[in-house]
Amino acid sequence: MKQILILLSFLIPTFAHAGVFNIPEFVDYKSWAVGIEPEVAFNTYGANQSSGVSLTAKFTYGITPLSNLQVGIGAGSNSEAFNTGGTYTFDFLPDLEGQVGAGLALQAYYYKLQNSISQTVASAYPYVHKMFTTNTGLQFDPYAAIPFGMAFYDGNYRSTWQLVLGNYFKTAPHFGFNIELGLSLKDTDSYISGGVTYRD
Repeated sequence: MKQILILLSFLIPTFAHAGVFNIPEFVDYKSWAVGIEPEVAFNTYGANQSSGVSLTAKFTYGITPLSNLQVGIGAGSNSEAFNTGGTYTFDFLPDLEGQVGAGLALQAYYYKLQNSISQTVASAYPYVHKMFTTNTGLQFDPYAAIPFGMAFYDGNYRSTWQLVLGNYFKTAPHFGFNIELGLSLKDTDSYISGGVTYRD
């Protein structure tokens, strides 16, 4: 049995964490935002290296002046058949003039693979970001995060680490879009994602 679990740990496709996406774009108390995040993940870990495309919808609500709650649901091709989960964000250092914004998100996502194997990933997302405005009025918000956590599957588990770099562009008072790159540091996928967010 132990040999089977060891073999599975190399054969099971991994997943990019449901991207950082709009987590750093804090939603004010009792306000909300909805976003669509397409992602292309590149499985670079284990023997079964592959790639997959997914699309996840995310709804964020400001539950307190310092915290957000986000829920997401999505589906995809290849190994990323279905995913759903939630994220709690504590924005302990607001992005103000002369001050970099920082926060911590706690996330748990369930993934169902097309080969009937499931996986639950629990992660912490420490992040930093800073909004800038150009002379033409364009606002952009580069951000960085280091998601780390544990992936649980078939009675086994492993630790995961990523480096995420992205940029949010505010294109209108209520709309913005993201470009994001996730790099595998340990036992997870690398990915490229984008997305569009509408904010109340």
